[in-house]
Amino acid sequence: MTALDKDYHHRLRLKFSFGLAIVTVFGTMARFSIMNYLPPYIAWLGVLNIFVATSVWLIIRGNYLPRIEAVLNMAVCLIVVMPLILATGGINSQYIYMLPLAPALAALLGSVRLTGILAALLIVAAILMYMTADIWPDLTGYIFFEEKTRVRTIWLVVAIVLASGFGVYFRRSYDAQSELLDRLAAIDHMTGLLNRRGLEGRLQEELQRCIRSGQPLSVLMIDVDSFKRFNDLYGHEAGDICLIGLAHCLRKHTRVEDVISRYGGEEFLVVLGNTSAEDAAIVAEKLRAAVAEMDPLRDGTSITVTIGVSSMPAGVTQDNHPAAEELIRQADSALYKGKHAGRNQVAFYP
Repeated sequence: MTALDKDYHHRLRLKFSFGLAIVTVFGTMARFSIMNYLPPYIAWLGVLNIFVATSVWLIIRGNYLPRIEAVLNMAVCLIVVMPLILATGGINSQYIYMLPLAPALAALLGSVRLTGILAALLIVAAILMYMTADIWPDLTGYIFFEEKTRVRTIWLVVAIVLASGFGVYFRRSYDAQSELLDRLAAIDHMTGLLNRRGLEGRLQEELQRCIRSGQPLSVLMIDVDSFKRFNDLYGHEAGDICLIGLAHCLRKHTRVEDVISRYGGEEFLVVLGNTSAEDAAIVAEKLRAAVAEMDPLRDGTSITVTIGVSSMPAGVTQDNHPAAEELIRQADSALYKGKHAGRNQVAFYP
């Protein structure tokens, strides 16, 4: 789950917890207005419900327990509803029909796993209430009918299962669509490589992996030489064809595990995990030579690139490793050193 997804779900849970607290307040006020029809403890339980619901809202608002925010919201739902159900007839209570909403809400606010756990608990609760249906008070005054109670229990279980199934289906659909949008947002539409946004996460992951395993890491900043003149001479469509061809060339001459991105207009960046400065120099020279042999327009036209190289040595620890941004800045500095030295070459930092 991305940072944006986490923030979205946090805000959704915060809104739900606030709404739940408001509903609890008004529900408790309504209970006190009909004290003649309810046992006194039911009305006073509402005051406890207000305290619990408000506390959960404050916890989520302060982001104190982010991993269990959905669980807290579901717990409040059950704390508010279950005593009311048990005090008004159990399985025959008019409030029993609120239970199937809980798994659907768990799917929206939490996860598929939470939905399954909650659905199982509610089914067990429904069966237990059916087995003890004749001992729960029925404030509506209806006579207890075992056959009617059995039918209600069956349909309540069916409703819980259906609500859980729909909740899980829509949650999985949302997660799949969110993942797809994240991938598309991280891809450069023209070259098919990672864009700058997608690079940031992958470079950070690769950097941390190399630090944990004590491996070196190198970054190549690649820039097409005199690309503006190429565009002016052949047109922007030809320039796009050139960049697409360059992207294919970089893919062809790097490893599958290497991270390749389009960093800017005609700038590309390659992250080489487990690659020392010496090995990066070999890779960079191979890429430079491969690009020089390209014929992007298939008419004998050629292009060249200048490549800046920066490296993190093996054995760097968490305490003294360079930041990802620093490695990019160093590669960019090396790139401009190569530009000033005449282009079509590999330059190193420092």
